[in-house]
Amino acid sequence: MVRELMKHVLVLHESLSGNTKRLADLVAELLKQREAIVNVQSLRTFLNEPKARTQMQLEQYDKVLIGTYTDDSHQPPELIEELLETYDLTEYNVAAFGTGDTQWGDSYCYAADVVAKESQSKDPVLKIEQMPAKTDLETIIEWLEAIGSE
Repeated sequence: MVRELMKHVLVLHESLSGNTKRLADLVAELLKQREAIVNVQSLRTFLNEPKARTQMQLEQYDKVLIGTYTDDSHQPPELIEELLETYDLTEYNVAAFGTGDTQWGDSYCYAADVVAKESQSKDPVLKIEQMPAKTDLETIIEWLEAIGSE
């Protein structure tokens, strides 16, 4: 069960092909089923807002979940880099999730690993192969339980 701390959650995502957006929506739906208040935003929308507004927004949430893809460049997308350069994510309770392709070996979901490292997240990183499927549901639920526990 997701603990009380995760009752007000911001889910930010950067998606290229739609896989990460789909995963963000699925994570949000699972949180809502547990009576969490969830706000899902694309990273582009979030970063286009004035920094004073988004800074205040970040402070309102118990947890900030940041989702990203890793493509064949094996580097974080430009908007993830912008987020990391603009905000000190160590000030927030951040967890990272990502989509990618296991054929890239150590670079599999690398961008999500970068988010976790730069935010100094103590939570595990959720990594999903390409488009989330029904077979990933248990993994996602276990991740939500892990990031919701102390």
